[in-house]
Amino acid sequence: MSQYNFKKTQDNWRDKWFDNNLYEAKDFSPKPKKYILAELPYPSGAQLHAGHIMRYTVPDVYSRYLRMKGFNVLFPMGWDAFGLPAENYAIKTGVHPEVTTKKAIAAMKESLKQIGYGIDWTREVSSADPEYYKWTQWLFLKFYENGLAELKEMPVWWDDVSKTVLADEEILTTKEGVKISERGGNPVIRRNLKQWVLKIPQYAEKLIAGLETVDYPDAIKNAQMNWIGKSDGANIDFKIDQQKVTVFTTRIDTIYGATFLVLSPEHPLVDQITSSEQSDIVKKYQAQAKNKSDMERTETKDKTGVFTGAYAENPFSHEKLPVWIGDFVVMSYGTGALMAVPAHDARDFEFATKFNLPIKQVIKPTDDTKVTLPYSEDGILTSSDVFDNLTSSEAQQKMTEQAENQSFGSKKTNYKMRDWIFSRQRYWGEPIPLIFVEPDGHTEEVLDLPVILPSVPDYTPSSDATSPLARNTEWVSTKSKDGSPAKRETNTMPNWAGSCWYFLRYLDPHNDKEFASMDKLKYWMPVDRYFGGAEHTTMHLLYSRFWYQFFFDIGLVPNSEPYQWRLNGGLLLGPDGRKMSKSIGNVIDPMTIAENYGADALRTFICFIGPYTDTYPYNENGVRSCWRLMKNIYELKDKVTDGVEDTNVSKAYNKMVKNITSMFEDLKMNTSVSEIMIFTNQLKDVEKIDSKVWNGFLRVLAPLAPFLAEELWQELNHYTEWKNENSVHVQPWPEFDEKILENETITIAVQVNGKVREQIEITPNESEDSVKQKVMLNENVLKWTQFREVVKFIYIPNKIVSIVTN
Repeated sequence: MSQYNFKKTQDNWRDKWFDNNLYEAKDFSPKPKKYILAELPYPSGAQLHAGHIMRYTVPDVYSRYLRMKGFNVLFPMGWDAFGLPAENYAIKTGVHPEVTTKKAIAAMKESLKQIGYGIDWTREVSSADPEYYKWTQWLFLKFYENGLAELKEMPVWWDDVSKTVLADEEILTTKEGVKISERGGNPVIRRNLKQWVLKIPQYAEKLIAGLETVDYPDAIKNAQMNWIGKSDGANIDFKIDQQKVTVFTTRIDTIYGATFLVLSPEHPLVDQITSSEQSDIVKKYQAQAKNKSDMERTETKDKTGVFTGAYAENPFSHEKLPVWIGDFVVMSYGTGALMAVPAHDARDFEFATKFNLPIKQVIKPTDDTKVTLPYSEDGILTSSDVFDNLTSSEAQQKMTEQAENQSFGSKKTNYKMRDWIFSRQRYWGEPIPLIFVEPDGHTEEVLDLPVILPSVPDYTPSSDATSPLARNTEWVSTKSKDGSPAKRETNTMPNWAGSCWYFLRYLDPHNDKEFASMDKLKYWMPVDRYFGGAEHTTMHLLYSRFWYQFFFDIGLVPNSEPYQWRLNGGLLLGPDGRKMSKSIGNVIDPMTIAENYGADALRTFICFIGPYTDTYPYNENGVRSCWRLMKNIYELKDKVTDGVEDTNVSKAYNKMVKNITSMFEDLKMNTSVSEIMIFTNQLKDVEKIDSKVWNGFLRVLAPLAPFLAEELWQELNHYTEWKNENSVHVQPWPEFDEKILENETITIAVQVNGKVREQIEITPNESEDSVKQKVMLNENVLKWTQFREVVKFIYIPNKIVSIVTN
């Protein structure tokens, strides 16, 4: 019997596929297109890690299946090569990040080949390649030209270890409440700095509307909606002596129940309205608030605040309301001020109770239900002067109209989403293509792109929040269009910049005239299926949708949404069920698994452990089982011959093809492996296997185990010379014969009062009446139903019968 040698098998086909670019996607093919995308990896290690294997295996299997189904499939790969990890590693080792990044890319590319991913390598891109980031810079200038990129001073998160600014989305909160950076885990503090921002809030409405046109899971849509945080309401002006403070409220119908105001500690009026008696305590509180994130301040349960000593006039009731400051109010949402209605808002109720402030009910239920405060539902107005007895919706309309007519308010929609901080005080990133022209320092675009990132010997960050590039005075000094002296912008773009549009460059990676041809964009876009990580739902996924919608508005792309479908993948945990960590010592190296058991066994294991979206612990026994499956399949080849007629095998084969076809369509790769296992065991029980059955089986096997399937396919067809068109991976997907399955019998269980009493044989398409007749006449069933009333007869087609009796 032949012995299965997976190393020899892999070595035999890996380079042939790569050298001949077997999986090349053809632009403008007459075949229907499918663009299958997986998030491009960050080349931070010597080879693929467990996260990469979890992310790419199922999309690869699906891409291979679609290719065999007759689609022109694009499954590309590139490298998100700029960013902090590479730079930090370079600082630690003393090796330039350009060197370490190129080395990591070469190693990871080799790992992808080792695992047998069906990638079109002619479309490979790297965000750190000047020919790529030339277009990243060009696209940034489009934001700048259209007023969506702005330099402004603002409070930002500062990572004092990495010496860089981070966006709110890149900040995590530990269990102890400490704010840390998402990537490095370093503590962060608040600093006021000048930063380039992209005005993503201007696209809030379009980002919300776009979610109605795409096929995303509700969890992803809800996460993006919550991050955007849309609120419809009104702006209302309250007078504080000679000053005016504007409050945004979504419940103007409760305004007669307002008993105090709360301003953000950063509100510009605080210093002007604070009394001398309260000045010291207010300043102390303001200082404490600076070191908390907006999210931490708005979500914390324990609300804090201090009284300013000032009072504001309610424009409706003309009552005088005490003005407080509280860090749960932030300047980035609404107006940085709120009217507190403790009877009808849980947060305000908690604050009022804590500080012994008045609570006044002005909304009652539409019926006589007894109310427990705070009552936050809509209802009927009471104690609200001329608006009494109106419904909440009626009052909101009439009160807003009065505010507009008397010029102290107006309708308003607000969003929680803030401007996206887009500059970093680090070296390893795309230079921002702007200069500051002397003597007034106005900005001017750099037209000669790319602005090359200079190769500097000292790339360590600075504590004074200036970029390492600022020390390269020769590079910084330049000339404006008219020859005036100028200085380059020395901050760089965040690592998100290159990944916001990489999927477009895959379509035209060698174009030096434009970032991508419109004809190719029209052919390939939108992405049909996008596989990624849940951690990117409110970062990369939201950012890239924003970029793409802007590109659509200025005519650069043919449609308004980049991804038609999105699915977030799960994680592979350590054997102990915890997230893999070097410090814990539970890291599993997938390339070691591939070395010990073969790439096909690793791929099959990743598919078999469960649905793509779930998280699982690594199990050595599972890999070993998949290796045995590969070995068993290989050894079956010695049974293959022509002209074998076996009705049972024919039925099993057609059933297997039908089931796996459906499972691949639904991305149920785990159950498809089960089908492969079942069919393999059936083949082990026969003496001979017909070559036609074997032919179809190898084609079904090919997406899951590409190396083994290719080896056996070549042997079956007696090919002596390698050609792309002879590969199993470009063969048509096998058909199944429905007629053969029509008369196939299946076994289902029969329960009587919750206990299985019998199993019966039926055909898959048998009617419920026929099934019921068989069941009720069955001798064993009669033992439990005879002389009893059958209360319920439940038939779940092709699965089970459940009978309930008195």
